[in-house]
Amino acid sequence: MAWRKGCTYGTIIVDLEKRKVIDLLPDREAATLTDWLFAHPDIETVARDRSITYRNGIMMGRPYATQIADRWHLLSNLGDVLEKIVNAF
Repeated sequence: MAWRKGCTYGTIIVDLEKRKVIDLLPDREAATLTDWLFAHPDIETVARDRSITYRNGIMMGRPYATQIADRWHLLSNLGDVLEKIVNAF
């Protein structure tokens, strides 16, 4: 999420079951996410993009949580692969 385009990026935390924003983190740093996860021990499953930073933050803050790719990124990745296949012919 861009606070101001080209300047600062944050992280939005959403309860996907309730479809509700539950927090906004001020940056995209692994340590910030780790700290947030330590403060919320009830988190068992995390949907995320392919960011290594998020993967590391989740592994440090909730090592036993299930990590899954979010729907948007799955569909985006599928579209990229299909485009490469079509362009190869």
